[in-house]
Parts: sequence; C-alpha cells; structure tokens
Amino acid sequence: MSDILLELLCVSEKAANIARACRQQETLFQLLIEEKKGAEKNKKFAADFKTLADVLVQEVIKQNMENKFPGLGKKVFGEE
Repeated sequence: MSDILLELLCVSEKAANIARACRQQETLFQLLIEEKKGAEKNKKFAADFKTLADVLVQEVIKQNMENKFPGLGKKVFGEE
C-alpha cells in the first residue's frame, strides 16, 4: 500500500476518535456547537452549524498530511 494511503487511513482513525470524544456527553457536545453566520453560512440552509469536532478534525488532517508530506497540508481543504 502506498505511503499516502497509509497516512490517510491513520489520520482517518484519528479524526474518528476526535468525533467520538466530542459526542460522548450530549451536554458538552451542545457547548461545542456554533452557528455559522455571514459569509461562512451555507445559504442553502435556514441555519448552518459547525462543531469543535469539525474544526479539530480538519486541522488534524491538514497537519498530519503536512508533517508526512511537506507541502500537501496546504492543498487540503475542508468545509470548515
């Protein structure tokens, strides 16, 4: 298996662990939700939300890919 595929599998597991940790306690999860406003809001929705998990996952993926493959992290884009 290629190095990039192995790294994607590894970072996917890290991302899943972050999401699971953020969802473990419903009251805590509710504190981690933020409604998107202005330019970051998707106009297709009456309300659009992001969670701390979304932001953390995106940054972990970018940083891990950058560490393993310099320059690649700058080419990773997410919705958050």
